[in-house]
Amino acid sequence: MNLDQSNLAIRKLLASYSHTDPDDWFLTFKARFGMAVAMQSIYDIYGHGEVITQPYTCITAINPIIAGNLKPIYADIDQQTLSITHPEKLYNSKTVAIVMQHTLGIIGEDCQEIADFAKRRRLVLFEDSAHCITRMATDKSGKILADISIHSFGVEKVLQNTKFGGAIYVNPALKQKNPQLYDKITSKLLDLPQPPIGLKLRSRTYRFQNAILHRMPNSLYHDLRNLAYKAHIFELAVAPYEQSGEQSRPYATTKYVNDIILRHLPSLPSIYKRRLKNTQMYNKELVKNPNFTQLTQTSQPLLAYPILFPTAAEATEVYDILTSSKFHIRRWYSPLIYPGPTSNRRYHYSPKMAPIAEGIHARVLCLPTDLTPEKMQTILAILRPVKNPVEKLIKTKNK
Repeated sequence: MNLDQSNLAIRKLLASYSHTDPDDWFLTFKARFGMAVAMQSIYDIYGHGEVITQPYTCITAINPIIAGNLKPIYADIDQQTLSITHPEKLYNSKTVAIVMQHTLGIIGEDCQEIADFAKRRRLVLFEDSAHCITRMATDKSGKILADISIHSFGVEKVLQNTKFGGAIYVNPALKQKNPQLYDKITSKLLDLPQPPIGLKLRSRTYRFQNAILHRMPNSLYHDLRNLAYKAHIFELAVAPYEQSGEQSRPYATTKYVNDIILRHLPSLPSIYKRRLKNTQMYNKELVKNPNFTQLTQTSQPLLAYPILFPTAAEATEVYDILTSSKFHIRRWYSPLIYPGPTSNRRYHYSPKMAPIAEGIHARVLCLPTDLTPEKMQTILAILRPVKNPVEKLIKTKNK
């Protein structure tokens, strides 16, 4: 199967899962590349402008805005969805777009309100579906709300065995609403160059190198990984230069990356089925737990399940206990704009912009939803409330 054939095969699968047309999907080497292309296209047409986004996110979701010569403006988040709320409060004459992020795969009920606002103000509506590939916010009739939807096959996403690749959905409705922007975005996505040989090689060796690194003692892991990166033989999920607002030029996907995606994408329905079942189990078993607060009761197949502790110290204590029990617990996104800018000069973020995000990011733990039934029982037993839950967890750790 050649590159064109594998590209089409992936787009057909994405379309079948999302009830869309394969021609509206475009593949990139990384999801951030597709987002950057769209942001750059907005700049090409409208010049400098502002994009309303959120700080409770990864730095790779902010850098495409900066790479597109646009300015990120930060709205606070809703505590239950961990996603943007009330972007209209930040609107001004310079606003050109809004990014609506589905954190952990939670598609909030306010997406329609955000879409209506974007439509009234003629703003481009982006949807960050990196945590919920092929799942998008729709109206009551099933029409997709966003103009541009970003999906990821990257590290720590829904498909765990795909490490590279992004999929960009360009809503065909944009062609009628803004034909100049539609043509600019789609033509750029179709004309992306192939990655340089070094990046191609790093994508081929990533799984092998990462497996070796994870077998190293914790004291050596980060040093060895950084040495491999500096030697240009290992591709970091977030490179040091990306923490200063820089981003590589966008590249198309490759046949090797496509072949890996095609090997695992057909299992997406069964993966979502397991994640949905485990999400629902967390909903039921963790309700009214005195040790922490559930942030959601959604019946959606989440990438991870968020719980909120009274203090950062308690969150860290339970994190240590669960990780020592071999559970992979995520702490998205702490620090904010994860893993944190090395300089704020290009990010323009101030803590006063997002008091809710500032107040909870260090207190949130994200529980895995990809576990077997046996593993689910184990993690629930550790988290199960007792008379003195914190003391019980500390005792468990010390055994």
